[in-house]
Amino acid sequence: MTRPWDGLGDELDRFAFWLRYPSDARRGRRRPKGEATIAAYLWTVRRFHRFLEGREVSQEAAEDFVRHLETAGNLPRTIGRHIYALQAYFAFKGQELELGAPAFTRRLPRWLTDEEWRGLLEHAERPLWDSRAPERAKVRALFHRAALFVYGGAGLRLSEGLGLQRENVDPRGYLRVLGKGSEEQIVPVEDAVVTAIQEWVVTHDSPWVFPSSRKKGGGPGHLDRRTMQAVVRGLMLGAGVKDVRRPVHTLRHTVGADLRMRGADLRDIQQVLRHSDISTTTIYTQMANEELRKKLPKCFVDQRRLV
Repeated sequence: MTRPWDGLGDELDRFAFWLRYPSDARRGRRRPKGEATIAAYLWTVRRFHRFLEGREVSQEAAEDFVRHLETAGNLPRTIGRHIYALQAYFAFKGQELELGAPAFTRRLPRWLTDEEWRGLLEHAERPLWDSRAPERAKVRALFHRAALFVYGGAGLRLSEGLGLQRENVDPRGYLRVLGKGSEEQIVPVEDAVVTAIQEWVVTHDSPWVFPSSRKKGGGPGHLDRRTMQAVVRGLMLGAGVKDVRRPVHTLRHTVGADLRMRGADLRDIQQVLRHSDISTTTIYTQMANEELRKKLPKCFVDQRRLV
């Protein structure tokens, strides 16, 4: 039996291209989307059409879909992501969706404390200082350290680190990356980040900083997203870092939080993390305030009661 959403292939390909290469990006009306966002939007559209079961795409159908998501127990944050995807899909089809994302309390993201970061590095580097460790373990440790510095030192996004090539590493302290929407960007980094990358890449001859052992498209490619997430997650578990859902992005948040706690200006943090909107960067002020709150003397209130 032919299902209503089986013929979406061509339309989804065009939608993905539309998201990736917006014709009016220069005028600032619509920014190009990254591959992870595109994949999420396509998944929403497929789910939307499964729900429609052949009905026409319309305002009423979108509202029914959102009610269905609510009934299914989806959180407001999740529903909001689906609505953003549908807004883009309707715009692609030349229609306007008069539906906004619901209000929700923004949860502070997870970041690593100084103690957790130090413990993570010590765990990753341990074979390098162990004279009894085999050479293979030492090489693996160089890989682990490079990954931690790329994500927890430079603050790169997952795809940016995976797409990093040898020629993109400037020994003067810069990384050239393909950011969201495949926009080339220059990221200033500390010397330790460059050193960690250089010490790792001398162990292999791939053009990629983080190569894969599997060949893609007839040639060697880089590690995939799932593998890198698993590597970082394994390091965190080994170091006793708990309650982390998105390991690599947690390292990126750690960079932003650490910069803010050390007094960096929001505009500087925005430049380092390459947020298109500074409102995204303001979360690190809230994170710094939360860290300060934790450091307040716990006996202060009780002492005041005694006065």
